[in-house]
Amino acid sequence: MGVTIKDVAKKAGVSIASVSRVINDSKPVAPETKEKILKVIKETGYKPNAMARGLKKNESGLIGLITPDMENGTFAELVKGIESVIEKNSMNLIVSNSKGEIERELRELHIFKEQQLDGIIFSGVKFTKKHKEYFDRYKVPTVVVSQKFPGSGLPYVDIDNFKAAYQAVDFLIKNNHQQIAMVRGPFYDKSAGKQRYNGYFEALKDAGLKVNSSFVKEGNFTIKSGYQAMEKILSENEMLPTAVFAASDRMAIGVLDCCLDNNLKVPEDISIIGFDDIELATVVRPKLTTVRVDHSKLGEKSVELLLNKIKKNKDSESFYEADFEIIERETVKKLT
Repeated sequence: MGVTIKDVAKKAGVSIASVSRVINDSKPVAPETKEKILKVIKETGYKPNAMARGLKKNESGLIGLITPDMENGTFAELVKGIESVIEKNSMNLIVSNSKGEIERELRELHIFKEQQLDGIIFSGVKFTKKHKEYFDRYKVPTVVVSQKFPGSGLPYVDIDNFKAAYQAVDFLIKNNHQQIAMVRGPFYDKSAGKQRYNGYFEALKDAGLKVNSSFVKEGNFTIKSGYQAMEKILSENEMLPTAVFAASDRMAIGVLDCCLDNNLKVPEDISIIGFDDIELATVVRPKLTTVRVDHSKLGEKSVELLLNKIKKNKDSESFYEADFEIIERETVKKLT
């Protein structure tokens, strides 16, 4: 990889924002600082990317990312994709962890506005009236990632969560499973929560199978919540499911852990399929069968859409849906 804006800032001993201001001639910079930066640019042969040079002169070269959960296994892949495009465009990323708290999200959005960031990649799970008021008022270029917010007018990148969940459950059905449980996410999460449940429900319905309400438990996408949800399924049912669909790999790992702690063999006694294909899916034993989502690609496309929005490209796309695929490993057994 060539010299980046980060390298120039580090060598000059200044902030990335200062380097960006000198390159774009957007805001005043102390003469001695400007001279130092220009000297480093000349020494390193740094050349701003063509797309970055195409941005307006009054822009900072900074993009903000707000995420609800930095510990989520998909976050690292998402950021990897985001940074790959941002660095190619000689820009820099500022990350904020909202912990899924609405007031914290709104506070960070206002901080980003004060910092005059060029745009925002928003990975929240709710879109409230206050969110709408913010985006309607400030018109900060924004792309939503891993969600769709109908009525917001915001471009988004995501997958077809309904279709992916449907195919995951259909995969279990084709392996002759009929008693299929689900550990779902909270319904306020319209994509990973509600749409994945809808896919589960419709797949069973289309196969002529009924949804057993005692087979469906809610988690919050953590290993612990998956474990607790499976505990409830085991304690509330004399006849156990033959398979479990978990709406995230972390919850699936919790389900797996609970089964093993209750002397249930996977997949001999219970089959499990997860969602996301995080790194841990290949670390646990048995290795987790799951739905693979290219979160790195989602990250890349979110920046591409955002840069087009910053440049006010009228022909740019308003959404992108990534592909997905079932990854067969060791946690699903074909019943005879």
